Amino acid sequence: MTLWYRFCRFLFRVYFRLYHRGRILNSDRLPDTGAFILAGNHMSFLDPPFFGLCCRREAFYMSRDSLFRHPVANWILRSWNCVPLKREGGDIGAMRTVLRMLGEGKAVLMFPEGTRSRDGQLQEARAGIGMIVAKAGVPVVPMRIFGTEKALPKGASLPRPAKVTVAFGEPFTYPLPADFEQLRGDDLKAVYLDIGRQVMSRIAALTPSK
Repeated sequence: MTLWYRFCRFLFRVYFRLYHRGRILNSDRLPDTGAFILAGNHMSFLDPPFFGLCCRREAFYMSRDSLFRHPVANWILRSWNCVPLKREGGDIGAMRTVLRMLGEGKAVLMFPEGTRSRDGQLQEARAGIGMIVAKAGVPVVPMRIFGTEKALPKGASLPRPAKVTVAFGEPFTYPLPADFEQLRGDDLKAVYLDIGRQVMSRIAALTPSK
């Protein structure tokens, strides 16, 4: 973890606590060692740094590639461990990068819904999260953020002082079918989609109270 990353995380924590009266619930459920996937809902550009500041260890993030176009933004995002991802049609290169990072024992943040919710409601998961979970074979920690759709909704340029809470669920591992290695086509996609549904159901079960 670089000094710059530590410094930025400290600033985000101060901002989170003071401006948004931020609360973090059950962060002790985050593994201190080993690879795992942080799977959370997505409502605002504030979500990635707020999820990241809850981690005691360094985390890596998937971000849409259009955010990296400006040279300054590209440098800042990469210094914060952001990995560019194409939203349309999937991005095999980015997926391989995620699998490599998980293979190295890192913590990776992913948004199963793929994009921000327009109304704050949970959306269906895309198949990408299922593929990563199946191929990586690492624990998934469900997490849910409350309030960022009011703090920085789509289209807003400045954050508002809305209260924000981040809640974490128990880590879980998806049991793959015995014939998983032989599955192809629609059968394989069905497993990926079922993993996504399992992840989203655990996110949906989290509440902004202990």
